[in-house]
Amino acid sequence: MMGAGHFRNQVISIKQKFKDRKKLLRPIIKFHGAPVLVHSIYNRDVFNQILQDGKLKLPNDHFSFKKTPLMEKILKTDNCLYYSLGFVYFTSYRWKYNLLFDLDYLKNLVYYRKGMHFKAYRLIVDYWYENDRPYLEKLANTSPTARAVIDRYYYEPYNGKVRKILEFWKIEKELFDYFSKYLNKNKLVALIRETAKQNILQYPFSKRYALRFYFADWSPEIVGKKENNLLKNPYFLGFFIDGSLDRKTLTRLKQKYSDKIIFDGKKIRKIGDL
Repeated sequence: MMGAGHFRNQVISIKQKFKDRKKLLRPIIKFHGAPVLVHSIYNRDVFNQILQDGKLKLPNDHFSFKKTPLMEKILKTDNCLYYSLGFVYFTSYRWKYNLLFDLDYLKNLVYYRKGMHFKAYRLIVDYWYENDRPYLEKLANTSPTARAVIDRYYYEPYNGKVRKILEFWKIEKELFDYFSKYLNKNKLVALIRETAKQNILQYPFSKRYALRFYFADWSPEIVGKKENNLLKNPYFLGFFIDGSLDRKTLTRLKQKYSDKIIFDGKKIRKIGDL
């Protein structure tokens, strides 16, 4: 359900994103007793189609954009549904429509302790920085955007350390192209897949980890390999929708989801009571 063209609002600082994320989670935790898993949707038409179908389909079964389609193939997650711990996609990109799930749904999902797409691209860039700086500089000089992304990686500190920030999504096509042509590509692919494997937590350890670190200044990556039937999923709680609702969307919510909750960022109500 995600496309690189929809990754907006990058002017928000990283610290502000985490601050906003914590602020949104607190009412949910007070109401539900725990943080929630979230699947985010950027587009009203896509959201209304999901409401109509009553399910989240796997990417190969529909025509919506994918999140980072190039690296997904390396990680073998290109036909998966993506979830976050809390409101990651809303606070970063203002994706308006969000589906909420109880943490016990993790028993059906793959939980990476940290975002593997970011981790994979930073592993590549870190390797070039340490072992092949001229190749990294060649990438940086492909465009003003690439130069800015790599310079930020070089010089801007985060928590007192440099080479922690990498806005790979701004130059993913160019970055992946350079990676694909690299002589030691196979070595890096093996390293990426081994790193991904080491970052997986199985349920119930994934739930315990989530409960311990949901306010940490990093985000896990959570993927589902099967479609999600919202009408039959006992872990489906309801919705977070920012701002006002149009009449068509509200009607569909009342038709099939009247027993679910809806959160607007401040209040939590039952859809049947709207």
